[in-house]
Formats: sequence, structure tokens, C-alpha cells
Amino acid sequence: MKKIISPVIAFVLLFSIAAMFSGCGDENYPVMAANIKIEKKPEKIVVLDAPTADIIGQIGYHLTMEGRSDEVNQQDFSVVPSVGSEASPNVQQILDLGADIVFAGSKIPSETVEELEKEGVKVVKMAVAETPKQLKTSYETLGKILGGNLEGHAKGVEGYDGMVRDLENVKSSVTGTVTSAMLDTVCYIYLEGGKLMVMANGTYGDLLLSNTGAVNVAANIDEEKADVIETLKIANPTFIFYQDEATLNAIKEDSVLSKLGAVVEDKAFMIGRDDMTRQGVTAVKTLKKMVGYMYPELVTETTPVVSEADGDAQQFGNTQESANAQQTTAPENSKPTEKAAAKSVAGDYNLELDDKLELVYEDDSDEIKAMQQRLFDLGYVDDEENITGYYGDISKQAVEDFQKNNGIEPTGNADNATLKAMFAENAKKAEAASESSAESSAESSAAESSSAE
Repeated sequence: MKKIISPVIAFVLLFSIAAMFSGCGDENYPVMAANIKIEKKPEKIVVLDAPTADIIGQIGYHLTMEGRSDEVNQQDFSVVPSVGSEASPNVQQILDLGADIVFAGSKIPSETVEELEKEGVKVVKMAVAETPKQLKTSYETLGKILGGNLEGHAKGVEGYDGMVRDLENVKSSVTGTVTSAMLDTVCYIYLEGGKLMVMANGTYGDLLLSNTGAVNVAANIDEEKADVIETLKIANPTFIFYQDEATLNAIKEDSVLSKLGAVVEDKAFMIGRDDMTRQGVTAVKTLKKMVGYMYPELVTETTPVVSEADGDAQQFGNTQESANAQQTTAPENSKPTEKAAAKSVAGDYNLELDDKLELVYEDDSDEIKAMQQRLFDLGYVDDEENITGYYGDISKQAVEDFQKNNGIEPTGNADNATLKAMFAENAKKAEAASESSAESSAESSAAESSSAE
């Protein structure tokens, strides 16, 4: 009898164990986000909301982006095809791309959501985080949706912590270099419903302002209850950042604010709301823009801002910024105002290289001809007959090759940072690619091809 029962017991045990493991399934999925259940890891996504795209880039899931709205205009996503505006996306194009999930903001029409969901496409609407706590939650939520409850959540946390560390690194480069008897003060002013507002304590804007190395004059007040005019009159900030021309006009038209030192001394600088609401790959760029205005002597001295943590997020978001910083970081024993940047040879090419010059694909100009000559001298353009002044495909490929070899994100676009690196005396020649640069190039190329597929 025992010989009959034992095999039966063994079978029951094996069946129970198999059932137990099959019931567990993948620990990463399904994921619950608000009232939406994500059954499996998304393979293809479309992002209509620019702040959400910024965070996705920071946490390293940008390779799944198959489409974007016109508002998602960050240069990092320029290779991803547009599906129209955020308020009026092309539904058929989204379906043709095979999207699993569409990330949207408040502008997407309800009928568009219904049409997409009817075809089996999940629509996740994201709100712009107003506070650092909300922002961390956004990172974690997007991480979980795109990578799962365990792996994705961990990448979300890592991405947020990395972004905060990068901001703090910029602050350290300021506080460790600027010598002043008193701390500078700063504020960000914007218009909301025709009323002047300041970014105050606990806001994302305060997080940025506090990392400029200056003190946010509105850090200790309630944003909703603040008396902007009285606050600024008492604080008289050293620097003012404002949303747009309408905000500046409102400041200048006010009898009190127009007399502030920052306004009189022309120490007011426009930082658009886009920059103040894109809380991922754009964050450090925005902070550096602020710091560069406040302390121009530090533009070529800012320490590298890429986190030590490995991963696509930091590499994707900050490759160009950190590469330029690494080439131009000041020695430890240098004085605060000394420039450690390599000498520019732009003058040798009769090129006036200021902080605004950018060369545009398919344009024709003497500046482009100077760039082509420089690329020829560095070995990125093989034939001197291609020095025509026209920015065509050959020139674009040469720019991209230069970027790969010099640690800059390979876009093929001759932006200001690329031109400064190109005309630097120590720019790497075509044959001088290091092993690390080659690896970086391979990764960047893979990213572009994956996004373009």
C-alpha cells in the first residue's frame, strides 16, 4: 500500500509547488498606477508631456520612446518622431507606432483618451510636481510603470537621487570658488492669473534656487500667502530670475519693484517656465544657466555634475555638460576668477564665437565654412572640396563624429557648447579617439538607432 501512496503524495507535492511558483509570476508586474493596471513592461511608449519626457530621460527609459508631441522639444529627444501637438495628437500615427502606453498632461482631450484606450493603448496622465516630495513620487511612479515594481522603482529612486546630487555638485562648485563677504540673494518671479508670484519654500523652484549658492529670499514664506512686493522690498535680492517679458514688464511697472537693486543694475534674467518645470535631464542645464548668469567667471570652471552612480540616466542627461566641464575644470590651487579653459582658436578662422552662436543644419554661411575648415583640420572632413559653407549631411556626420570623439552627445547639431569644444586648442583630432570615447559612441549610436526604429 505504501508503494502506491508514496508516488501519489509525491505528485501532489510537485503539483502544489508548481502551482505556487506559477501563481507568483513576475514580481515586477502587474503595476498599479493610480487606477490604471499595467500588466507587463511597456516596449513602446509615446510621450506628449514635456516634463514627463524629461524625467523618463533621467531615469534611463528613453529608448522605449517611439513618438513625442511637438511640445517635447528637448534636444535630447530630437531623433524621436513627432505625432503632433499635445492637445491634438495624431491617434492613427500613435497606433501605427505600436505604442503600449501614452504619457500625457492636462491638455490631452478626453475624446482622444477614449479613442486610444478603445484600441488597447493605456493613457497615463501626469501632473507637474510642485514640491520635491511630489517630484520624487513622480520619479518612482514612472520607474515602476516602465521597469516594474522592483527594478523600475529602484531606477526611479536612483534617478531622483542622482539628479539631486548633480544639483548639489553645481552648488559645491559655486560655494567652493566664489568668495564674498556676504551671501548673494536670489528669487524667481512669475505671473499667475495676472498676479506676481514668487517661488517659495518647498517648491521645485526653491530646490533649483537653493543650489545656485545664493539664498532664495522667499525660502521661508508661503507661496500662496506671500506679499511679493513687501517681501522683495525688504529682501532686495541681488539677482532676479523672471518667467517672461510680461513678468518683467509687470516688475518694471510697479513703483516699488522697479527700484530694486537687481532691476536698476540690470541683474534680472529670464528663465522660462519650461525650464522651471522640466525636472529631469533639463534640471542641471537650467541650474547652470542660472549660475552662469550670476557668476560668469565660473562658466568655464564648473565641476563635473554627473553622478558617480552608473546607468543610462546620468549619461543620457548630462554627457555633454559633464564632458565640457571635465575639459575645463579649474585646478585646485587656482584663484576664483582664473580661467582654466583651453584657449580658443576661433579667431584663427575669422570666427566670432560668442555664447549665442549656433549653426543650423541646411543653412549656408561663412560661419559654417569656418566650422568645416576646423573639422577638416581636425581630420573629421576628408575632402577639402566639402568646405563650401553649406551645412549638409557630410558636415552633420562630421560634427557627430567630433562629438563622439570629444565626449559630447552625438546629435550632429552644431550647438554653442559643441562649437566651443571644437574651436578649443585641445580639441581631439579624429584619430585621437580613446577607448572610453569609442564605448560612449557605441552606446550613443545604439540609443539613436533604437529611438529611430
